[in-house]
Amino acid sequence: METIVYVLVGIAFVLANLFLHSKKMESKIKIVRKIVTHVVEYVEQIGKLKNLHGEAKKNMAMVMAKKALSQMHIKISDELLDTIIESIVFYLNLQKGVK
Repeated sequence: METIVYVLVGIAFVLANLFLHSKKMESKIKIVRKIVTHVVEYVEQIGKLKNLHGEAKKNMAMVMAKKALSQMHIKISDELLDTIIESIVFYLNLQKGVK
């Protein structure tokens, strides 16, 4: 009986750690999306003023987002950041009605 209690306590401990880890990851993902969204919105505004288009705006967003995320000690691959930027641009364009 005592062994079963130890096993159950061990399983509960492992599950609690997994839950806390997933909550931390969920929080980080929200932070990344929020920062990248603000960066993309900023680049859209600056792009209009400086007449930037396409790749120039994307490169500016990549550099600014990488810098902001690194200041918050969040590491992210260029590929993942590129994907997040593209999805945010797509979503913002849907909101504006741009195809």
